[in-house]
Amino acid sequence: MRNVETLWNSPFYVLRSTFKLASLATMTLSVVSVASAHHSSAASYEANESIRIQGKVLQFAWTNPHCHVYIDVSDGPFHGRTYAVELGSPVALLNDGWTRTLLEPGDDVVMDVHPSRVGAAIGLCRKCPLRINGRVTKPSGVNRTQ
Repeated sequence: MRNVETLWNSPFYVLRSTFKLASLATMTLSVVSVASAHHSSAASYEANESIRIQGKVLQFAWTNPHCHVYIDVSDGPFHGRTYAVELGSPVALLNDGWTRTLLEPGDDVVMDVHPSRVGAAIGLCRKCPLRINGRVTKPSGVNRTQ
């Protein structure tokens, strides 16, 4: 039987221990980074309030982790400013009938959004009704051709 000191000093034992430690560190860091990347919308937006934003679409960003629509506001307290609306993920929007071409630059839009808690020109739209070029759509099953 080998003595413990010889086993611990063997190259195979050191290599295997190093690999286990590196694997554990990698798994821990990946779990921590995913958990810290997700944020609560309740911390940023007024869930019990909604405001109407209307204007022209400047850009519709179909990106992960959240899509955004940027609106040149034509009426209300944000008149003349660019208002950013945070939407769901592309997958969530696809499941609700949205497409990456649903909103195009120049479209007239009206959205009721949850405003920022700090009064910034940013809001949250989750399952909110949307009016595109005068046509009212539902939060799910939206389609430009209807």
